Amino acid sequence: MHGLFWKFFLSFWAALVVFAAASVLATSHYLDKLREQQDATTPHEQLVRSLGAAQAAADRAGLDGLRIWAREMDRSQAVPLLVIDDQGTDLLGRPVPASLLEHLDRRAVRRPRPGDRPRHRLRPVVRLADGSSYRLALDFRAVTLGRMLRRPRVMGLPLLLAAAVSALVCLALARYLTAPIKRLRQAAEEYAAGDLDHRVGPTLGGRRDEIADLARAYDRMAERLSGLLQSQQRLLRDVSHELRSPLARLQAALGLARQRAGAGARPELDRIEQEAERLNKLIGQVLSLARLDAGVPAPEPELLDLGELLTAIVSDAAVEAHARSCEVRLEMSGAATLYGNPALVHSALENLVRNAVRYTAAGTAVVVSTTVDPERPGWTLVQVRDRGPGVPDHMLPRLFEPFVRLDEARDRASGGHGLGLAIAQRAIRLHGGELAARNNPEGGLTLSVRLPSPG
Repeated sequence: MHGLFWKFFLSFWAALVVFAAASVLATSHYLDKLREQQDATTPHEQLVRSLGAAQAAADRAGLDGLRIWAREMDRSQAVPLLVIDDQGTDLLGRPVPASLLEHLDRRAVRRPRPGDRPRHRLRPVVRLADGSSYRLALDFRAVTLGRMLRRPRVMGLPLLLAAAVSALVCLALARYLTAPIKRLRQAAEEYAAGDLDHRVGPTLGGRRDEIADLARAYDRMAERLSGLLQSQQRLLRDVSHELRSPLARLQAALGLARQRAGAGARPELDRIEQEAERLNKLIGQVLSLARLDAGVPAPEPELLDLGELLTAIVSDAAVEAHARSCEVRLEMSGAATLYGNPALVHSALENLVRNAVRYTAAGTAVVVSTTVDPERPGWTLVQVRDRGPGVPDHMLPRLFEPFVRLDEARDRASGGHGLGLAIAQRAIRLHGGELAARNNPEGGLTLSVRLPSPG
């Protein structure tokens, strides 16, 4: 009986049973109360009380007062009290049974018999100042369940209470069933954000159903993914470290080869040296990425001036841009500061600027701008805009993944190993910031960095 199907089935069934039972109890309570009233007061006594109130209303406001009194009685009583004129028509237009008229006519002509009590001589007649008269009569045949349900004062409150109790039961059941689903959604969002340490199972206590099984499957999946990622990072780090030693020996052997070889081998040796440098740079990037993914704590943060940092980066990138017949411009709006590690922040922003210089079209400019983030007061927005081919929209979410190459939009001959943007994103996240990319309507790509300013 721990299945989710049975919980849904029994929950809805219980809600219906509670509502039906509450409705039956409310109806039964009202009928018992009505029976007690009838046992305590006879119809004759009810007519006596009603006749006095009706006559008082007629004396006070005439026919209109009598009509208001009759309407109020009709709303509050289960048994309708008819107010009949001399033509046999009810004052409120309600149907008057022919048998009831015959009974009233017989009582009107009936003569008292010896031994009759005085109450039998009562004539429930309301007389108005203009001489007209109205007879009062209880119509027991008109008492139906539909009439009681249409009378708010009769059945409205009990049914409202029954509906309220049923609603509370359904609310508790719905919350019980949907609360773990919300936790699963939050866990999925945490996993998507990169936090694989989040677990759902312990928050469900001793719950045993399909949702609890799904939560435990989520936890096993997260644990497995976390282990795979850690293994991947460890492999990259270990392989990179192991490659450093043979690379160093290769560079040493290259130096000896230059001394012994003649001028004819110089082009080949230069090529070997160039590839060795590229391999050395790649190993350094992989190690940097592995350290950032592993959460290696950075040195004590310092108060950085983003203006000075970007000025130096733009100045260095301008040399490379000049060689590609383009330029780099810096546009600053006010001062911007940040608490962070100088080397990491410099590396992240430099990767973004050099990436834009590498792919912007010849004769265009890469624009680096800083301003106050309009969406988040107290944050700084740094944007790097190029005029290159851009990135396919479906590949934008993967732009910051390691070793991702977009051959259809970016020329492989331009260089790089697909690690610069991945390193930049992790360095910016380490400082509590965000990095996003979007295509410009006029062409090119914009990389937006949001960084929290010191409070």
